[in-house]
Amino acid sequence: MLLKEVKIYTMPTCPHCKTAKEYLSQKGINYKEVDVSQNREAAQEMIQISGARSVPVIVIGDEVIVGFDSNRIDQALIKNS
Repeated sequence: MLLKEVKIYTMPTCPHCKTAKEYLSQKGINYKEVDVSQNREAAQEMIQISGARSVPVIVIGDEVIVGFDSNRIDQALIKNS
């Protein structure tokens, strides 16, 4: 099974972003990190797809998860693998 791309929108000062990245790494999930504090276009993209201005925003396949929620992450990983 091939997992679709996982993307996580983050900021360096966000403790929940760090937790989310550690969680994905512990599960052996590769992800693309996008620092919205350094990239205005990415910040706008994040707001457009999630409706949120807070991080982390985690995109797994067609699932968009705002904040760190391990249960939703696990469900999205299963659904999109």
